[in-house]
Amino acid sequence: MKNQKFGVMPPTALNYGYFVKAAYDVYNALPDVLSPTQDQYPNFPSGYRLLFNIQMSNFFGPILKPVYFGFAAIDLSNPSSIVIAIRGTIGWMEWWDNLHAYPVPCPFAPNSGNVVAGFLDLYNSLKILVPGASSIDNAIALRETVVPGLKSVFNLDNYTQVTVAGHSLGASLATLYGLHMAATNSKRSVVIYTYASPCTGNADFVKYYNTVISESYRIYNEPDVVPKILLWLGYSAVPVGFELNSLLDPNVKQSIGCYHYLTTYLYLLGAPASILGTCATT
Repeated sequence: MKNQKFGVMPPTALNYGYFVKAAYDVYNALPDVLSPTQDQYPNFPSGYRLLFNIQMSNFFGPILKPVYFGFAAIDLSNPSSIVIAIRGTIGWMEWWDNLHAYPVPCPFAPNSGNVVAGFLDLYNSLKILVPGASSIDNAIALRETVVPGLKSVFNLDNYTQVTVAGHSLGASLATLYGLHMAATNSKRSVVIYTYASPCTGNADFVKYYNTVISESYRIYNEPDVVPKILLWLGYSAVPVGFELNSLLDPNVKQSIGCYHYLTTYLYLLGAPASILGTCATT
């Protein structure tokens, strides 16, 4: 794969991976709760306060109802800093079987390349709600938060440092949101961490991404097929790629699912082996 780096993994990669795990954990515990409160999260990141929750239309089920997909949190030690975390689906085949993989123009700037149509559709479907809301009626689109001067409780103008993290499908959505935000406000520092990300756009999109995003960490497991599958359709991976390899670790079960699970990524980044669960060999 292009745009790879076989150097030292940034120590923050594990930390922001845990944010994405927190999104998975609350969804697994409370799948019918649209916008959980901070107390409802089994493992909400310490030192942060929940700002809003993210919902997405469930394109992968028989009913197109909104479901919980992530959250934004304020760093209490640095109130101008926020983290946005977006989970993926429970199984990657859920979105691959339904994905519209044809290219469409990236809408963030002229001549900014093409992106995967299905990912852009899903990005445009993302909504946000205050914690505890039980209805989507008062939601606004996540993409609206990139606009300065938004007349809403979701105005993010005061947050000058934004870290966006996502896994699998959520990684492509994080890539689009982080890029959209940085492209709209050049004074805002945006850092993107992705885990097991499929390609989001073509080579021209990657060139545009490189002009806007200066700090980006795309972490992938070598045997994981998801980061590679759209390469075969002519798409390209954004930089900078950091390779993990679960094939070299005897503690990780060798299976297509385990290659892709976020918990495998977190273990390979330094989390204890207990995080592997059913993907542990013993």
